[in-house]
Amino acid sequence: MRALRYQRASQDKKEQGKSVHDQGKLNVKEINAHGWTDAGSFTDNDRSASRHATKEREKFELLIEAIRKGKGDVLVIWEMSRKERDLAVYVQIRDMCHEVGLFFWLVGGVLFDLRDKNDRMMLGFQAVQAEWMADSIRDNVLRGIVGAAEAGRPHGTVTYGYRRIYHQRTKALERQEPDIEIRQTTAEDGTVTEYTHAGVVREIFEKVSGGTPLITIEQSLNASGIPSPRGARWLRGIIRKIAMNPAYIGKRVFRGEVVGDGIWPALVDEEVFWASVRLLEDPSRTTTRAGRAVHLLSYIVLCGVCGGPISSSNVSRHGWSGRVYSCLKKRCAAVKAEFLDEYVQRVVVAWLARPEVFEDLSSGVGDEQVSHARAEAERLRADLEDYKKLAESGEVKAIDFVRISKGLERQIAEHDARAAEAGIPPVLRGRIGPQAVTAWAELGDEVGVKREIIRTVADIKLLPARHKGDRSPFGAHRLEWTWKFGPESEDSTAG
Repeated sequence: MRALRYQRASQDKKEQGKSVHDQGKLNVKEINAHGWTDAGSFTDNDRSASRHATKEREKFELLIEAIRKGKGDVLVIWEMSRKERDLAVYVQIRDMCHEVGLFFWLVGGVLFDLRDKNDRMMLGFQAVQAEWMADSIRDNVLRGIVGAAEAGRPHGTVTYGYRRIYHQRTKALERQEPDIEIRQTTAEDGTVTEYTHAGVVREIFEKVSGGTPLITIEQSLNASGIPSPRGARWLRGIIRKIAMNPAYIGKRVFRGEVVGDGIWPALVDEEVFWASVRLLEDPSRTTTRAGRAVHLLSYIVLCGVCGGPISSSNVSRHGWSGRVYSCLKKRCAAVKAEFLDEYVQRVVVAWLARPEVFEDLSSGVGDEQVSHARAEAERLRADLEDYKKLAESGEVKAIDFVRISKGLERQIAEHDARAAEAGIPPVLRGRIGPQAVTAWAELGDEVGVKREIIRTVADIKLLPARHKGDRSPFGAHRLEWTWKFGPESEDSTAG
């Protein structure tokens, strides 16, 4: 008798494979006790067998193939639920085994013959029970998740930047709080750095909202030696995920949607959070490649003739060599890079330094749309609180509350974002008014931040020279310039 044995475990949080190892030992013991030949072992660890499973069971598929090819005479498993928890799968395997002549199943030391109607009934009963158990477990888990979402309790892995405090005796969650434990790390140059997880999160938001490209933040964190949440090197995807996670403003997220307030404190201000989200979701960042650009105005300034992007290239002709900005599509317009860089920076800094710009951006007074957005957000928050009370009293079903709160939270977020736009854009904070000239100089070689400032304040188009061989100094006549906001938002000149 050739025995095919199968071992499986749904979860293996410690990654030690103890369950499947123990199942394997028991299955081998049964095979030896019956004097059978061990014709093949198939093991799937940390894999669900229910119809709700999200991971493939690779070894189970190999087991099915071995049965289909007639490589066994008896199937050995320790529990029916180890093989599958899906009744439809059980029926398919049972019928296939009967068809190829594998009539015997040894389940937990009990031998069943598929040709015997009573044995088939007992196996079928175990299969139904296994499926029922899987569905019950899933229902209980979902009920717990929904309940935690309603109450604003955290669920799953601890969000980076926080830590959870549990009751010493009952192990029940008492609170989730910012992780301010001081840690040490050694940088690439040997410098020892002290940091906290909460501090790293705040630094990420500060830099993202301030216009620093993700690739620059990634390089800075890796150079400092600070490990990522996974304990390895930082990647832009990890930083982006942090900067767009509403948990950092104290919001509970369920299936990708904000469903209410969490029981933990916010790590960053909502204005900074939404500024980061808006900046990262801005489609123009993809178009202009802010994180990779090394030239100040490439893909930000557009061609005034065809509307295509202006790119930078090195040119050598007529005894002159250097960098030039030119229309990428049709070469409609071109200019020496040093002329355009110097002129644009001079005009932008002069605009940022104007007292009326500072006053206009700082006040936000008289903006009826913003006032309406703030009032609407408060009204929706009151509605959400009312629904929460109805859910607590049982007048609204839990699942209905989750659905309603999703919509309300989405609307609240939209109105908050609209209201936040009234203030100074984060990338301009500390860089307007009397501080403008000094702040720009302090940026030095931080091209990414300078690009973000220019993109934030103005739309610029490069026009072709008046005629071939035009030797007139570069100036306002070569640009179409529109300020996006501020006292001259309607003025299309560079000034």
